[in-house]
Amino acid sequence: MLPKEPLPLQNATNATRNSDIEDNSIKEKNTINRLFGFFGSVKLTVFILSFIAITSVLGTLIKQNAPAEEYLSTYSETIIRIIVLFKLYDIYHAPWFIGAVVVFAINLGVCTFTRFFRKKKGASFSLPDEKTLSNMELSFTLNKDLEGVLLPLIKKSFKKKIYDSDDGLIYEKNPFSKYGVPLIHISIIVILIGSLVGLIWGYKGFVVLHKGDIKEKFLLRGEGTKEMGLGFAIRCKDFNISYYPNGSPKDYVTTVEVIEKGRVILEKDIRVNNPLNYKGLHLYQSSYGVSPLFMFKIDGKEVNLKEHDEYETQGFIMIPIRFDASIHNFGPGVQVAYLDNNGEPKTAWFLRDIPKMKQRNLAGKTVMLEDIKEDLWTGLEVTYDPGVSIVWTGFALLLLGLYINFFVISGRVYIRRLPDALIVAGISIKHKERFRIAFEKIMRGLNGTDPS
Repeated sequence: MLPKEPLPLQNATNATRNSDIEDNSIKEKNTINRLFGFFGSVKLTVFILSFIAITSVLGTLIKQNAPAEEYLSTYSETIIRIIVLFKLYDIYHAPWFIGAVVVFAINLGVCTFTRFFRKKKGASFSLPDEKTLSNMELSFTLNKDLEGVLLPLIKKSFKKKIYDSDDGLIYEKNPFSKYGVPLIHISIIVILIGSLVGLIWGYKGFVVLHKGDIKEKFLLRGEGTKEMGLGFAIRCKDFNISYYPNGSPKDYVTTVEVIEKGRVILEKDIRVNNPLNYKGLHLYQSSYGVSPLFMFKIDGKEVNLKEHDEYETQGFIMIPIRFDASIHNFGPGVQVAYLDNNGEPKTAWFLRDIPKMKQRNLAGKTVMLEDIKEDLWTGLEVTYDPGVSIVWTGFALLLLGLYINFFVISGRVYIRRLPDALIVAGISIKHKERFRIAFEKIMRGLNGTDPS
């Protein structure tokens, strides 16, 4: 049988293990403190706010989500590469911008926690000594027998008693007022969170509707030709424009129907600042325009085509590719592309007001341009922002915090009991003049001038 290990060696081993555990605990605490120090520093606040401000200016100077052709015509190739590399064409959705906002939210949260909510060890209420109370600006001495008259007067305005001992009392007015500033901080964090939710999970798009059109998808902004489903269908029932006497547009209204499972769920007139809100989507009246509608007769059959619409029958294909409102002062015309009998692409012009140019034979088909009419279209902006309710909550908290901080009177009244007298003193960090009025009301009550 092996001999047992000596007891002193066991104690030394245990001591070493305990020391290692303590060292690890100290290292963890130091790491946490360093992280709190970094994310709660004012330097980080100044830096990150400056960074967000500068990049926001860039987002104003560089047009966001513009067509590629616009960037190519405005900037050099080197600058375009920089714009694409850092996603400066869509700054507010760029990962680095979202990351900066997240860091600022963390910074503000840590500052709020460490400066307003982190409990200080040993913190407690204490009653100042006789000399300190006597030297306060708002202070007076009272006969000890009048304590029974004094306390009811104090309790009218200073509801909360936070200290009660044989040597005296402390009453506080509106103690929640100290949370005004942290509430403002929290509200800003909530607004930032709501903005981030909208940036990350929200989206914007555009849909073009002619009268009678039914669409279930819209084109996402900044995503080229990527489409997304609405989750329902909308039909343009009508579109009207009213004008001022000088010819400028006064109002334009799109009447739409929301259709689900073949049924009309609701009908809505969409105006500027009066959107359609349905299932979390908001459809705003954004723009309108006019596109030509070409009225052909092909082998006696009436065919209405818009620009770039394709018409095909029995191997014959024709597409209107170009419209001109006035061709060499001969009136409006349209150029069409078609395939001849050999399958070769060809083009031909049709002029509405020139009889000889109204009708042609294309690949064995008799094609006549009967008329060109204006076809109004309406442009609706589609937005989805799941962070809106969070942002509004943040603004509500912000208003509450501002009200508490700037309008709620707060302060303390100290009562120190002496052998034959009472010293009464009051102090307020803010709203000192309004606090003085409340304190002097107590004095007037004692003098019998204000019995209320």
